[in-house]
Amino acid sequence: MYAQETRIAHLSDAHMLDTRPGRSRSNHSIRHRFLSLGRPLDGTERRRKLAKALCAARNAGAARVVISGDLTEIGAVGEFESLAEVLHESPFAPERITLVPGNHDLYSSPNGWQWALEGPLSSFAPTSARLPGQVVECSGYNLLPVDVTFHQAVTRSAGVLQPAALSELERRASDPALAKGPLVVVQHHPPFMRKTKALHWVDGLIGAAPLMALLEKFRHLFVLHGHLHAVVNRVVGLGVTRVFGATAVVDDRDGPRVRIFDAISGCVVSTTVSA
Repeated sequence: MYAQETRIAHLSDAHMLDTRPGRSRSNHSIRHRFLSLGRPLDGTERRRKLAKALCAARNAGAARVVISGDLTEIGAVGEFESLAEVLHESPFAPERITLVPGNHDLYSSPNGWQWALEGPLSSFAPTSARLPGQVVECSGYNLLPVDVTFHQAVTRSAGVLQPAALSELERRASDPALAKGPLVVVQHHPPFMRKTKALHWVDGLIGAAPLMALLEKFRHLFVLHGHLHAVVNRVVGLGVTRVFGATAVVDDRDGPRVRIFDAISGCVVSTTVSA
């Protein structure tokens, strides 16, 4: 039994590397070097950081963990396999883990995420982002894992909320049965417009404005996201914080940083813990 059935741990941006024997720094591609500029290409260390973060989440009493994208560095086969190994070794059962992809997870192949869910991440597929409108039922709240990724060059890092996915989000948010508690969207990109159109095209979420409109319309709708590698708390309507961003696991130094949320009185209340 988990200590707090309504407690969620939010991690993001693990940027896993292939840790199979022989996969040393010298074997990393130009894309790896470009994307990891400023970070050591140390797969073992990235694996250790994610494992420690998962243990910290469990020690904080979380019943479920969500990881909001950029699970891997370029979406390579070995990177997804390394991720799966760490998740299976974690203190969370597969049905207690929800994954969504980020832009990094589709740099190698447009079908990389689908392949991963059918392959090394198959144990986590039922509770992760698969189809628009998918609901993960939890005690006191519900999760809506959303895939906002598409295949693009490594020089671009945008996301897109497809019209079909937006329509499904509105349908779910309109469902009275799902309005009894918080309905928590988990996606990689934040639902904000960037400062300029050019920057938004390169690094923003296409479809952000309609999603923000949904947040303003439905007070029980919340968003957990990654991508920015920073803690984000955005108030949406009536002074309630309903958009939350998490730091990047890959950037952890002295210890894991884990965002912890509790579903209380129809809201998601957050605190950041370090362990």
